[in-house]
Amino acid sequence: MKIRRATPEDVAQLTAVIEVAYAPFQALGLPPVTEGIGDDIRDHNVWVADICGRVQGGIVLVLNGQAHIANLAVHPDASGHGVGQALITTACDASAAAGHFTIQLATHVEMTTTQAFYRRRGWHETGREANKVYFQKQLN
Repeated sequence: MKIRRATPEDVAQLTAVIEVAYAPFQALGLPPVTEGIGDDIRDHNVWVADICGRVQGGIVLVLNGQAHIANLAVHPDASGHGVGQALITTACDASAAAGHFTIQLATHVEMTTTQAFYRRRGWHETGREANKVYFQKQLN
């Protein structure tokens, strides 16, 4: 697995990964999670997990006064192989290098497996609002 910066050529594959990763949760009324992927690649820090020439995961990191993970998705076929952790580590390292001491994200209140994934990796819940659960992690 290679973690690399996303390029405009990755838009279609990353969009497909996000669609399939979020498919089980669409009944929750999530916002359109695949819109603007090209803009994200242009405007933010986006990395993909490349396995044998195929994008199998991606992360969008927004740095604008704070470090915030706007999206993390792993293809179900790559789940359990450390893809999500590798992408998070990359985003955390980039955030620390940019001078941030914490990193934040939000997930859906009913996405309990996602919440457990973050908790196992040292993220702490900082609050809830409507259907969102907010998490934060201290950076070294």
